[in-house]
Amino acid sequence: MASTSDWSRHRQNLAVQASLVRGYSALTAALLDAAVTWLGDPEAAGHSLGDVEGVRLACERIATLLDADQADGGETGWINDLDPALRLNAVLHWFVLQDDPRVAELRPYYKTVAEGEGPGAKDPRDHDFAAHLLRAVTALGSDLFELAAGWRVITNESSRGLAWLLPAVLLEVEAAHLIEFGCNAGLNLYAEQRRFDLAWSAQERLRIGKGKRDQFLILCRGEQPEGLGEFTKAMRVGPEILSRVGGDSSPFDLDVEGADARLEASVWGDQRRRLDRLREAIDIHERARTDESLARARVEGLSLPDEVQDFLAAAIPAQPEAPVITYNTYVTAYLSDVNQRACARSIRDFAKEWSMRHKLPWMWVRFEPSRPGQAPAPHAGWCRWVVELFDGPHNQRIELGWAHPYLVRAEFGPGLRELRSLADRKPE
Repeated sequence: MASTSDWSRHRQNLAVQASLVRGYSALTAALLDAAVTWLGDPEAAGHSLGDVEGVRLACERIATLLDADQADGGETGWINDLDPALRLNAVLHWFVLQDDPRVAELRPYYKTVAEGEGPGAKDPRDHDFAAHLLRAVTALGSDLFELAAGWRVITNESSRGLAWLLPAVLLEVEAAHLIEFGCNAGLNLYAEQRRFDLAWSAQERLRIGKGKRDQFLILCRGEQPEGLGEFTKAMRVGPEILSRVGGDSSPFDLDVEGADARLEASVWGDQRRRLDRLREAIDIHERARTDESLARARVEGLSLPDEVQDFLAAAIPAQPEAPVITYNTYVTAYLSDVNQRACARSIRDFAKEWSMRHKLPWMWVRFEPSRPGQAPAPHAGWCRWVVELFDGPHNQRIELGWAHPYLVRAEFGPGLRELRSLADRKPE
């Protein structure tokens, strides 16, 4: 059993997490707040909720789950409690989505199910939330924590496909072989099948992708592409993707039974719009099973940086018919400085040699947070958006600007127009 000093450490870490998500997910913040209160004074919390033993047992199980991720048992930062906390959150959501009777009292707090959207919907900031949560956690018992111990959280922000689609549209790429580093389930490989609205104002918009209904709205500031109103429908739908391959250190197989439910559970329970977008992406992947005109995404194992070149060699057809687009979104943030540089060298070396040999362009898009020692982001957590182009012996790096990690907001610099201007230089 964890010591009370461990409980105090975990309490502080979870409190930091709660403060970070409070403005983004009230339900997630409320779940974390409850754990913080219980860990702070289990007896007082138990008396308040009418179940002292239930609170104490919940605290012991929470602390055990968090400790299991910290083999050295040392004093670590809040980030070390982040993954197990997310797993516990996702598993609880999974039970809600499965309509498990043990969590019936929680369903009105989850907008991802019918009870959370109707007249009986409840606010997790209400006084009664903690009592409902405790009864659900007690009813689930060890089932909740044992499942959380081996759960894998897959964020799959399917909005991040814009990272590669926008540069492809600006350059008027007609067809391409598409490759993603760190893809999880690979749903962003279908970005051209979605719809993204980049809005600088109500009148100044660029709508790209093949989707017919509103899906992703990106509020933009700064530079606009030259000739915003001159993009034809053919230009805006994006390139034809001839092959889609993703590489990940722990690939998530969407074809395994129950995989879609696990993906859905990783969405926070009060974010119905994100869940809808995720389900649309899963539907596209399923449609690709029978639609011969839609290349189906393939996800392979990949260890960065060691296997980069072997992975790329296997991902691209021996006789490629079109340029290559490679991209990564929020992947190198998890690599050390040494491994990040090694990965970049491997990709560049392969891209240069391949482009010269096949006489075809190669585009590498990076959407990653700033690393220590680099220029800081204009807003906390935002990602730098960089495009690197390889065309025979020529290599060009263009920085588009910065964007929110979920690509709901973006601030563009002069690189956006610079990239667009390259489309005019393509040979006829």
